[in-house]
Amino acid sequence: MWDIRGLDPAKHGTPVKEKAMITETLVEANPDFTLKPGLARSWEQVAPAQWKFILREGVRFHDGGELTADAVKWSVERALKVDPTLKELTKIKSVETAGKDTLLFTTEEPYAAFPAALEHPGMGIAGPNSGPGEKEVIAEPVGTGPFKLEKWDTATGTLYLRRNDDYWGTKPKIERIIIKSIPDPAARSMAVEKGEVDFTCDVPYGDVERLKAAPGVKVEICSTARVYQLIFGRLDGTPYGDVRVRQALSYALDRRVIAEKTLHGSAEPAVGPLMPAMEWANGNLKGYSHDLNKAKELLAEAGWKDVDGDGVLEKNGEKFNVTLYTYPQRPGLQPMAEAIQAMLKEAGIKVEVRVMDS
Repeated sequence: MWDIRGLDPAKHGTPVKEKAMITETLVEANPDFTLKPGLARSWEQVAPAQWKFILREGVRFHDGGELTADAVKWSVERALKVDPTLKELTKIKSVETAGKDTLLFTTEEPYAAFPAALEHPGMGIAGPNSGPGEKEVIAEPVGTGPFKLEKWDTATGTLYLRRNDDYWGTKPKIERIIIKSIPDPAARSMAVEKGEVDFTCDVPYGDVERLKAAPGVKVEICSTARVYQLIFGRLDGTPYGDVRVRQALSYALDRRVIAEKTLHGSAEPAVGPLMPAMEWANGNLKGYSHDLNKAKELLAEAGWKDVDGDGVLEKNGEKFNVTLYTYPQRPGLQPMAEAIQAMLKEAGIKVEVRVMDS
């Protein structure tokens, strides 16, 4: 998997909960994104801004400690303190216990999506005896999941996990798992092809056909809920504050080419921020077609013109230069950034692609 940079459940919930399966959340999700009980066996909204959760019985942490309302309260309050974005996500104002197995969550405002917010991996429940590292950061999480931490080799980024034989749910058949940090997608592809690892994900899309033909390698392509987006840092005082510019960017991008060529047919053109298969997606939305002439027309209306004939638009003496930041661990991002760079160049916009560490 990607580089493992820490094991604090609040800061590194994805590797700790989703990959290593050390921690679990109060609420879990089915493959179709509907919610199901996790460590909480039930929940209900008891007031416009208050929810009651009842915990499962018989659940224990990896150190033998019992899962109680007090333990969950400690974990949740700590997570909100360690990572403020979790507080913004969950909108939790306070957590109270009402007996050994009951919690009352009060939110800053009525929040219908609150149970879904608790499924976020950063809200994985860690036991009070989780080993703290420097500055109170958890370095050895004690969870309730099907696997427990055996060792984390920080020098190699390798995580060693042992089956939790006292797991409350369906016990894993695998006794031991070793997770290696392989941040480079091409290196992940080579590792599985050479038999150095049994499983990997997020390989370069251009390697898929070769891997399908490799002896002993099974390739599965699965749909995910990920929708790639161009995110603007801010609108005020930038060209993007003009809706015509934003529309022009949409017309300039050929999403079908990106989906079929850049990503080798592993994606579909998006028409909004949600996948069409999601229950709450708006099926009536119509996406932007690729129309370079329309893009140029809108940019001209917004006052952007190629004054000196160098192919780059300018306005009020400033060139339309864009810096597009991305990161290398997800294999489709850099190729997409380069495709966007080429497409916007045709519209008169100069794009510099910067690949950051993460």
